[in-house]
Amino acid sequence: MQSLLPKISKKGALAFAAGLLTVGMVIAGCTSSVTSTSNTSNLIPNTNTSMTPVGITDAPSDQILAASLTLNSLILTDSMGRVTTNLLPAAGITFEATHLDAVQEPLFSPAIPEDTNAYVSATLTYSNAQVAYIDSTTHTVDLVTATLANTSQTITFTAPITISDTTTSLLIDFLVAKSVDITTNPVSVTPYFNIAAVPIPSAVVTTHKGKVTAISASTNSFTLIDPSGTVQTIYVNANTTFADANTSLSCKGTACLTTFPSMKVNALVEVDTILAPTSSTTPPPGSLLATRVEIDDAGTTTPKLLLGPVTSRTPTATGTPATSFNILLRQLVGNSSATAVETVDVSVTGSTNFILPPRYAIFATALPFTPSFTASTIFAGQHVGVVTTSTGVTSGAATAATVLLQPQTINGTITNITTTGSYTVYTVTLPAGHWLATLTGQTTVLVYTNSQVVPLTTTTPAVSATMRFNGYLFNVSNQLRLLACAQAGPPGTPII
Repeated sequence: MQSLLPKISKKGALAFAAGLLTVGMVIAGCTSSVTSTSNTSNLIPNTNTSMTPVGITDAPSDQILAASLTLNSLILTDSMGRVTTNLLPAAGITFEATHLDAVQEPLFSPAIPEDTNAYVSATLTYSNAQVAYIDSTTHTVDLVTATLANTSQTITFTAPITISDTTTSLLIDFLVAKSVDITTNPVSVTPYFNIAAVPIPSAVVTTHKGKVTAISASTNSFTLIDPSGTVQTIYVNANTTFADANTSLSCKGTACLTTFPSMKVNALVEVDTILAPTSSTTPPPGSLLATRVEIDDAGTTTPKLLLGPVTSRTPTATGTPATSFNILLRQLVGNSSATAVETVDVSVTGSTNFILPPRYAIFATALPFTPSFTASTIFAGQHVGVVTTSTGVTSGAATAATVLLQPQTINGTITNITTTGSYTVYTVTLPAGHWLATLTGQTTVLVYTNSQVVPLTTTTPAVSATMRFNGYLFNVSNQLRLLACAQAGPPGTPII
């Protein structure tokens, strides 16, 4: 039985963002007052043709379900006071932040001048801050247009940065918990960014979703457009695996680009990538190399994929098939540009398929509990991907052809550790007022980890430690249980 399942009240459209930008450099920084970078006669010449992957991550607040922002410009200043041009696309990038908790996704790939002088600061401009959160009194989901305390800031680096597209990257981490104040009326956002230097992580896997827009057998690559409207080129090699979420079909190697039945233009895909090493000739060094390509829909009818948490279901009680459920739409895959976050009422029909995706099977070996993801067991609090028709969302409504369970991140304090078979089981107590506790009425989650779990922190989980775990959430015997894919430190700590 589900308790505290809210009805949705809509106070505005949503399109905020925050995260972590990885831009080929070294950094640890603090904020200062904004400095002008408008002197176009002082531009740094850019002869660099190499692309530096830029990634994004986030550490959100407990009550906040979604946050988005439009980044309009990113300009670097060197030690001689010279500046780069705007490194962002001309239209800017709008992206949602909270789905990035303890995960990383590519954002964009600029060509950054490899200046002879070190860079000393970065100036960001932004707009369109919006927030969705759980009201602790009414247990409803509120979508609001937030007031921005400022629209730009300059981050001065504590150590100069020398650009190297093959060895270093710039991390700009926007912290939602420190930036968003939902106690004010209207809700206010004072953007807070952390900047840190990291090496280009050739072995770190990033996951992103998108629609395939082109396939090139001659270069062993395909392009996709992600929910922010950014086009990414993805390369494959002999070790790349392909899997169809709707069938048991799988394939491995470059030939799958043209021989795998569901790998087509307009296909909706989830891709795990690493950066091609500096020694690579094919694909180019630093390019995105796919280790896994999951096809969520072959794209025959140019469908859309709606991504977000379930916030209510009809009927409210689990155990009987849902005829509909409401989700907070954080990302829409299949559009040519980013869209505002909104609440969507999703209809379930007799032909709707509920699927545990292929990635789930990697971690679910000899589970000590019996998971279920069906129309009868879906509940408010789970993250899902809804494959719908080419019309997508119309007047706040959509019909589900397929519903796929998606990984999500929970955070809290470990209060107990046990071992069951090959799994270590952590009892995690959610923070007071956490949106998942509000939606489910439950305050603890049993987290199951095995040898497949990816550590994103050097911290070893221990009783009394605050940790984050990303994985697949179930409600079994009225107990929340998470099959973990990755573990990270508490919100606000860097992902390694």
